[in-house]
Amino acid sequence: MTAPQESTTPKSSRKLSVRIACDCGYFTQTKVLPGESAVRALPCEHCGAELQLKGLEADPRAVDDAGGIWSCCVCAHPELFTRRDLPQKLGIGVVVIAAVLAPSTNYLSLVAAALIDCALYFLMPSVATCYVCLSEHRGYGPEPTHPRYDPEIADRVRFGDKAVMGAPMREGGTANAPEPHH
Repeated sequence: MTAPQESTTPKSSRKLSVRIACDCGYFTQTKVLPGESAVRALPCEHCGAELQLKGLEADPRAVDDAGGIWSCCVCAHPELFTRRDLPQKLGIGVVVIAAVLAPSTNYLSLVAAALIDCALYFLMPSVATCYVCLSEHRGYGPEPTHPRYDPEIADRVRFGDKAVMGAPMREGGTANAPEPHH
């Protein structure tokens, strides 16, 4: 009989970037290492209020050794949604420039804007956002996956028992959940 061996899976060197929403309306950014599980406090970059990454201690597997995110690093809520990390100003700028140029380009600039927008969508990385505290998580591992925004989950989180159409929380949150049906 052989003794059980310890896992030889190496920890990922990937650093997860977390943007924490402060009550003052600004965000503060920090890095989280895979497997990190200690509460960490940091000051808001705008108002100086103390912000804490409580989710790391509340859920020890919030960020696994491979860099996968299972729950929010800030509040430990297991429901996250993903979206593309496209800066809104860039997307709107492309459309405005195309609209201004449209009459002089026989409206081909609008086609070019649509192609640029499509290319940006597929080239930009994803960001996972917490339904509860709106903290944004970037640079996470490929597993588990989280579905795109689901208004039913958002209503349940926002209104609680008063939600008319809120879907009940899945066991384990949104990790590896199917995409919402809209």
